Amino acid sequence: MPFFYELRLAAEEPSYTFVQQLVPAGTLVGVNQPLATITDGGMEFHVPAPKQGLLVAWLVQHGDVLENGDVLARIVCEGEQVDVPAAIPYRLG
Repeated sequence: MPFFYELRLAAEEPSYTFVQQLVPAGTLVGVNQPLATITDGGMEFHVPAPKQGLLVAWLVQHGDVLENGDVLARIVCEGEQVDVPAAIPYRLG
């Protein structure tokens, strides 16, 4: 049975600004695949997919400020529902 999860930033993360969607809605994404680019004003980071699934909707757009736990996108997964961890951004370069 498919289930949705919301792609969120981990609660201990600082504020970021959303820069770019790296994959469009309707794309099958893999575990740890970079989905978006965000910035803290000095450095850029990628937001990885914590679980494989179909990215069905983006809920943010370029320039949006993201706070702890904000939802970036919705992803639908196959199988039994499980807890999906929040995404931990990683620095580019």
